[in-house]
This record gives sequence, structure tokens and C-alpha cells, in this order.
Amino acid sequence: MSGSNSSIAERQRSGTAVRWTLGLATAAMIVWLAVRYWDDLRQIDLQVDAIGLVAAVIVSMTATWCLALGWRELIGGYGTPLAQGPALRIWMLSQATRYLPSGLVPVVARAGLAAPLGVNRAAAGASVIVETATLVGWSAVFAALWAPADWLGTAGGWLARIVIGVGAAAGLVTLPWTLAGAGGWWRRIDGLMQRVVVLRWLSGRMQTDALNAERPAVWRAAFIYGLAVAQRLMASVLLAAALLAAGGADIWLIAGATAAGIVVGMVGITPAGLGVREVVVAALLAERFGVGDAAAFAIAVRVLEFAHELVMLPLAAAAGRRRGSDHAEPS
Repeated sequence: MSGSNSSIAERQRSGTAVRWTLGLATAAMIVWLAVRYWDDLRQIDLQVDAIGLVAAVIVSMTATWCLALGWRELIGGYGTPLAQGPALRIWMLSQATRYLPSGLVPVVARAGLAAPLGVNRAAAGASVIVETATLVGWSAVFAALWAPADWLGTAGGWLARIVIGVGAAAGLVTLPWTLAGAGGWWRRIDGLMQRVVVLRWLSGRMQTDALNAERPAVWRAAFIYGLAVAQRLMASVLLAAALLAAGGADIWLIAGATAAGIVVGMVGITPAGLGVREVVVAALLAERFGVGDAAAFAIAVRVLEFAHELVMLPLAAAAGRRRGSDHAEPS
């Protein structure tokens, strides 16, 4: 028994060391990126409205909190309810790894951080995929509604916008049967794989039960994610009002351009859409605000994210440290 306790304690110490190393490394990366972008931002002469800037920070931080709550709702649908503190810590630490060069890092990080609280690793990894698809879906809906007419190029037109918007909305509604219900359709093709020699080794390897989330929980999570995306767009509008003196007539233009930048950035090849999103936003706003100010605004949006993550990362790392009865809530 003592050997077993010693082994558990050793694993806990190792897990703690990994979490702190991960948190410190990603925090250092965010600081470096923030400093780099800040130097570029200072070259542009912007008139800063302090009240609007503070409002943008508050809304942006609220959006991040909603994203963590959305994941908490989603992972609860996979069978492991978590308290708010641990869920925020896991989400923030794993989310920060999106700046690392591989898209698999956040999946592995979230699974590893959630495992000590009893969260199935396969479900935790799947939740990152579902979350990403949901955020892309909501951003695509908002971009189809509000993005400038040329965000798809001259060949896009309203038909492409309608197809993208309706397709994204349909994908959000059917999430419980598609990505969040992967175990169900995997189970259906498992028998077929047993009959194909080259696929036989895959049969029985997928944890099908762990990959079926409860439908109401998936829809609740999708709604919270949509609220978070809307808040991110609102933060961009407030930031534009603070830096560019944007008026009421510019609200939908800025929100749509930001949404389009999120879509392109999230499906792009760079970590966290770094650089790609800024180029898209700047290009879509250049005609209205000029190339320099539009580029400065796009960089400022990223700096805003870095700044509030620098504040929230250490708070999240310290949140919900009590285990046992604190890590789960009665259903």
C-alpha cells in the first residue's frame, strides 16, 4: 500500500512540475510576442481613449472566461463535471500552448492537465477538437453576416456567404451527432474495419463510450462559445473606438472583419493564426481607416489578447488547487 501511495505521490509531483513548466514556458512566450508586437504598435501615432481601452480589456477577459465555461460545460457532457476554478486553470494553461508550432500540443496539454481530475484523456482531447470547430463555426456565421463584401474575393458574392453561413449554422446544430458524437459513428464502422485486413488493427482501439457527449450539454456549450465569440467581436469594436475613433456606422464592418480574421486564422497554418489573422483584418479595414491605422489596430487586437492572458494565466494557475470534493460538482 505504501508503495502505491508513493507512486501516486510521485505522479502528482511530476504532473505539478509539468503544469508549472508548461505555464511558465507559455507565459514567457506570450511576453516575448507581446513585446515584439508592442514595438510595432508604437510606430503608429494613435489617439488612445483610456475609457474605451479599459472597456475592451474587460469585455475581452469576459470572453476568455466564457470560453473556459464553455469547455467546462462540454467536458461535463463527456461525463466529468468540474468546478469552475479547475476548469479555468486547465483551459487557460492548455490554451496558451496554441502559440507552440504544433496544433496537437493543445490537445495533449489539455488531456494531460485534466487527467489528474479524473477526466478521460480521449474525451479531453476530443473536447479541444469540438471547441475549435465550434469557434470556427460561430465566427463563420458572424463573418457571413457582417464581413465586408470582398472578404471572399471578387468571386465570392452573396451566394458563397449564404452557403458558408447556413453550413456553419447547420454544423453547430448537429455537433452532438458529428464531432461530439464521434464514438457513435466510430462504433458503426468498427464492424466494417474488422473485415478489412489493413484496418483491422484499428478495430476496438477507439474509446467509443468516452467520445459520446450528452446532447443538451453540447448545445449549452455551443451557446456559451457563441457568446464568447460575440464578446470578442465586441471587444474589437470597443478597441477600434478607442484607437481609431470609429463611429457607430463602423460597428458591423469591424465586427465582420474581426470574425473573418478569426476564421482564416484558425484554419491557417501558423500557430494561433499568428500573422494570418492580422493580415486579413488589416486588409479588410484598410479602405476605411488606411493601411497604417488598420494594421496598427490588427496588431493591437493581438496585443490585447496577450495582455489579458498575462493577467489571467497566473490567476488561473493558482485557481481551484483543492482537489477532492472541490473538483466536481453534484449533477
